[in-house]
Amino acid sequence: MRPIVYNRDIWSSENTEQYSCAAQPFDDAIWGLSGANGTHPFAILPAAQPGDRSTLRVTAGQSVCIRVVVPPIRSPSVLARQEKDIVELYQPLPNEPTLWDSIILDAVGQKSGISIPIKLRPVQHISMVHRNALHVYEGELQAFDEDVFSITGSVEYREGSWNYEQPSLLPSIYSPEQIAVVRNVQVAVHVPRTSTFHPENHIHLPICQHADEPGRWVDASAMPPTAESQGIPVFNNKVWLPYRCRLRNYSYSDFLRCLEEYRPLSPDSTGKYTIHWFGDANTRRALKKISSLGQWCSGIMANRPQCICDDSGESFGRFTGQNTVRDTLLELNDEDGGWSVRENGQIKERGLFHSQAKIYFHRWEGLTQYNGGRWQDIFRPSAISQYPRANLVVVSLGNMDVSFTQFLEYSRQLNELVALLQAVYEDQHILLRMPQYFCCRAPSGNPTRRMQKDRNRLYGEYAQRLFELHFGQRLHMWDVGSIVETLPLDQRKQVAACAVNTVPSEIVDLENLQLINGLCNPALLRTKPPRGNGRDPVELD
Repeated sequence: MRPIVYNRDIWSSENTEQYSCAAQPFDDAIWGLSGANGTHPFAILPAAQPGDRSTLRVTAGQSVCIRVVVPPIRSPSVLARQEKDIVELYQPLPNEPTLWDSIILDAVGQKSGISIPIKLRPVQHISMVHRNALHVYEGELQAFDEDVFSITGSVEYREGSWNYEQPSLLPSIYSPEQIAVVRNVQVAVHVPRTSTFHPENHIHLPICQHADEPGRWVDASAMPPTAESQGIPVFNNKVWLPYRCRLRNYSYSDFLRCLEEYRPLSPDSTGKYTIHWFGDANTRRALKKISSLGQWCSGIMANRPQCICDDSGESFGRFTGQNTVRDTLLELNDEDGGWSVRENGQIKERGLFHSQAKIYFHRWEGLTQYNGGRWQDIFRPSAISQYPRANLVVVSLGNMDVSFTQFLEYSRQLNELVALLQAVYEDQHILLRMPQYFCCRAPSGNPTRRMQKDRNRLYGEYAQRLFELHFGQRLHMWDVGSIVETLPLDQRKQVAACAVNTVPSEIVDLENLQLINGLCNPALLRTKPPRGNGRDPVELD
């Protein structure tokens, strides 16, 4: 996710860093607790000094440090009662070796219901090396909406048991422990009228140019009343709004027009615009929406089981073949698919515009053994050369890898993937789709999927860093996970009810809109609308 950058000039003379973790001395006495004060986890807001009122008052964008303390378990834990060699198999991942405990921590607005996930990292200390020792994690709350935020959360798993990637391990019983907040400190956020983040100023934000902008869910009734915002996907009466930019409401036909006329991220200026797209079931659902112009799972159809969860038994939209089909050519024109006499229930005339764009979709299951053969063969020059040259390459990674591949093997094979991509796509831009967010329950399915919140995050972060190293400015991110992570916890659990970790169709629409804004807005801003072709160009206000 892209970090939020704000203009300090809008915060009057307030020091926006005074409550950050860097500005808050760490109380070393914490390490001496050793369970003497109980084993229950608790959170501290160090900026709230003893004797202060229970509300810490800050200005929008001000960082507030939060530390979570997880004391050791004094009585033998479930893990400790098992054989030692089994216990030792539960280990943090190598790229976060002291992350023993899996924690969900949110700041929740009392009036707005806005939920802000707090990103926690292990504090550096010798105690963090040991499994059954006191552990401390810290992170910062940055809120940009006027409200009083309560801190709430739980420890999902202890002692590394969140990472059950070894084949002999099964998920631990999911029994989260509530985190108590010392003195029940809350954070009251004030948003000045002159602030970029004030609701009245939302209309003046620039349009989004990246598909990984951070944001939050707000009540649809609080949606800024702009004509452009009408039609933004709604889920459970909530709308997702980025913080520092605004989403433009594209229809799917607008997107196809954008591909045809503006050729986003293309190194070539001629030829039919072509995307090579490699992805799993989540990608299949995204492309069903695009290729049917939103007809798939729209309106009352969105309540069908296939729309909420698993559509693997359903044909690929208006195209031939079931879930087992590996290669699909999407001709985005009105004869072969992609154009229809109806769009979102409205009658459309045929022949107004014929897009020549194409998407070659290869259904793959990541760097796993479930590809019907070696995944490396998918990216061999001989395999890629059968398709027309790509103008853009979309790669979805992480969902299947988290489930079925151990991390060290994943990291090794990821290097192979990067080398193959570099060999066959020498100058094309790469769009990397991050893993879905996973929440709040033990995985299920046969074979057992080893999905877990921190596994999904760490696999995704590792892939992003490696791709940034090798592709540099050619890399673009599509962060779909943050959309679900910022839902209220009860709605995250609702989404997580799907065993295969796909999301409902309304959220698929939002993920697609995130992508379309990230691709088309920069292209539209760089390119003057085409003239003299008899078509109405896609325009920005």
